[in-house]
Amino acid sequence: MKSKQIQLFTDMIRGAGLKATPQRIGVLKVLSEMTSHPSAEMLMETLENQGNIMSVGTIYNILETFSEKGLILKLKDNQEVMRFDANTKFHVHIYNEKDNRICDYFDPELEVLLSGYFEEKLPEQFSLNRIELSLYA
Repeated sequence: MKSKQIQLFTDMIRGAGLKATPQRIGVLKVLSEMTSHPSAEMLMETLENQGNIMSVGTIYNILETFSEKGLILKLKDNQEVMRFDANTKFHVHIYNEKDNRICDYFDPELEVLLSGYFEEKLPEQFSLNRIELSLYA
């Protein structure tokens, strides 16, 4: 019997219209457990340490598909390396320019403030889908 967590990832993948393969489930599970916004190579290393061997090409393809389907976020770090985030809910990314870390900052009040502002100020032909905010420190 599948664990509740694996079933959640399976449902998320299927809900995006994708087949829930073991590779996709593994990538989403590991990415969801990592708060470091890993690159594909960092993710591959973690997967390998857990016994999930995949080529970097497979991992890139899965990540690209997940990004296109809105399951994850893609972002570039200070060195222009593509990094990934499984948390698609509103939060701010804080880029630390000294050590190239990306930290999450959560503030529901800020989300309400920004959403309200843009819903009022955007031209009528636009509707707000998502807000992404990055800070550099």
